[in-house]
Amino acid sequence: MNAAPVSRRARPAKVPLSRDLVIETGLRVLDTDGSAALTMRRVAKELDTGAASLYVYVAHRDDLLTGMLDHVLSQVTVPAEGDWRARMTRLVESAIEALGRHDGLALVASGRSPITEHALGLREQVLALLREGGVDRATAAWAVELIYRHIAAEAVERADGEARAHWSLRALLNGIIATPAAGGPVRLAREDEIAALQEIERRAGAPFAEVGMSAVAEDEPPSWEVLRDFVTAGRAWVWPDDDDHPIAYLVLGLVDDQPHIDQVSVDPAYAGARIGKRLIDHAVGWSKSRGLHEITLTTFTQVPWNGPYYERLGFTYIPPADEPPGLRAIRATEVAHGLDEWPRACMRAELATWRTG
Repeated sequence: MNAAPVSRRARPAKVPLSRDLVIETGLRVLDTDGSAALTMRRVAKELDTGAASLYVYVAHRDDLLTGMLDHVLSQVTVPAEGDWRARMTRLVESAIEALGRHDGLALVASGRSPITEHALGLREQVLALLREGGVDRATAAWAVELIYRHIAAEAVERADGEARAHWSLRALLNGIIATPAAGGPVRLAREDEIAALQEIERRAGAPFAEVGMSAVAEDEPPSWEVLRDFVTAGRAWVWPDDDDHPIAYLVLGLVDDQPHIDQVSVDPAYAGARIGKRLIDHAVGWSKSRGLHEITLTTFTQVPWNGPYYERLGFTYIPPADEPPGLRAIRATEVAHGLDEWPRACMRAELATWRTG
């Protein structure tokens, strides 16, 4: 006696099809059997349906791959703490790790730039971090694509180890930062820009609070009258952005008959673009053209963007016993103002050996 036919209604109900389900199934096929096995027919078989049913949710295999790539990028962790380089490093490492979990997908990422929600979100995060690091808009725009390609390549080559990945990202970021900043060139400051210079000074002071120097961070910028004297004398220069608005400035005094950098400040939003160095280069050029032989400044010796930075540029410390009268007077004023709560000293650089650029 033949058994009665089993009704279709007796089968377990299938999960309703959706784009997300098709994409997740595609990833499972990719991870199990590799990209060669990833076909619409194979995904349909896994879902116990016909291949034609999938086209309601994905247009074709390339659309499936794009959806899979975007799904994986949705898992990328967006860091919230640390400076811009640390957050960029963690963001890139998270993207590499996410892609690296699906061997064939890293190759897909290296060959396309999908315009999807999470792919665009990753690019926006990278762009925001580059801008925070002081990279100008034009450079940041192409650097985003370069970093995306780096993520895809490192995901493919992740077996080479983390040390190489760390090194290559550092080299990439250093190269981007070294790209000449947009805006510029250095020009004389105008009297109607004095308020803007004071605002730059306030912003440049804010990072001091992060190293326990709140009194310095809260100190008022030079007065309008003091800055006007520099502007009138032709010894106040700015680095303008693409719209000709100042984003950094330098004022140069004359102390002991030699040029003295009274103040050089860069808006922190543009830190790392070597704008301060360009302003100092200009002051050095101005000084050389007048037959002067050295340039001086006073600075905090233990703040990374002060003394150590100037040492890298070529400045050296002046022993207190060797300070000429003018510099000694400036130091006395600084002591009276309470600045010696933190180590501070005079520095000089020989104009003849200054390296521009």
